[in-house]
Amino acid sequence: MKTRVLPRSAVYALHILFWVCYGAILYASLSNWERSQTQIWITVISDVLTSSAIVYINFFWFLPKLYRKGKYTLYIVASVSLVVSLVFFRVNALPLSHKSISYTYFIRSVPAIGFYLLTTVIWFFDNLISANRREIELRNSKLDSELKFLKLQLSPHFLFNTLNNIYSMAYFSDKNTAPAILKLSEMMRHMLYEDQGKFIPLSREIKFMENFIELWRLKLDEKPTIVFKHSGVQEGHQIAHLIFLVFLENAFKHGNTMNGTIHVNLDIKEGEVLHFHVRNDMIAGNKTIDEKSGVGLINVRKRLDLIYPEKHTLTLREEPALFTVDLTIHMR
Repeated sequence: MKTRVLPRSAVYALHILFWVCYGAILYASLSNWERSQTQIWITVISDVLTSSAIVYINFFWFLPKLYRKGKYTLYIVASVSLVVSLVFFRVNALPLSHKSISYTYFIRSVPAIGFYLLTTVIWFFDNLISANRREIELRNSKLDSELKFLKLQLSPHFLFNTLNNIYSMAYFSDKNTAPAILKLSEMMRHMLYEDQGKFIPLSREIKFMENFIELWRLKLDEKPTIVFKHSGVQEGHQIAHLIFLVFLENAFKHGNTMNGTIHVNLDIKEGEVLHFHVRNDMIAGNKTIDEKSGVGLINVRKRLDLIYPEKHTLTLREEPALFTVDLTIHMR
């Protein structure tokens, strides 16, 4: 999420102004040579075009598409090939040259390498500033998000109903009373105390979801078919805290819990790509999920944009009697 300081047209105008000024400075420096105006203009135009090509290809393609995705070897090979090919073109295809071929290569290489290094430094600073901005936005929205999550899930209605059910179990000496109290305690501890940083172990989030599902089983008078599966989870996997909560809550609160089914599947492929899928039956003619829980979905979309920018896809599909959630997260 970026806050644009200048309109896009103004940014384009500044870029054009920069290259015009660069070309004017280059033309003034070459005018002292005893060369024809045609040769000077060809050199100036070619220099501006090749230098701008290095800048924009490196900034908008090589760095975000190769370097950011960890393809460092390919990035180095592509960068060196770009600079060398453009320098070779400027030395051999332009009329303006020096008697010394080594000096010609040097004078043609300086602006190419200089613009490449300058672009790389600017890109890193831009990403650092963007990361800091996202961190500030996430920090500012974190308290509000957590309060919304607590109000949605740990509301008095939810807690009282759950505690009443546990009380009934204890009154009738149900053997599941102690495990139920333990699950509620673990859920509250997970929501209130375990979020010491942005990410937590995925195994803890899975345990929280298991407790969440079991408490809903306890709370519901009817017993819908509930299936929760997970695979590929390793010890080092980290995930944003409570990022799946809204989707689980929607499945139980707005789905058909009388005689329907709820399927939850979490799968990690290739060691780093997480797929989270929720499918639940709905009562035909009921209000849409967006009408009922739009605030929650907007909230989780914002968190995904802040925590996993350009590293996630979220698809929500609603049919007359079925609602599905598909979330993919690249965790590295």
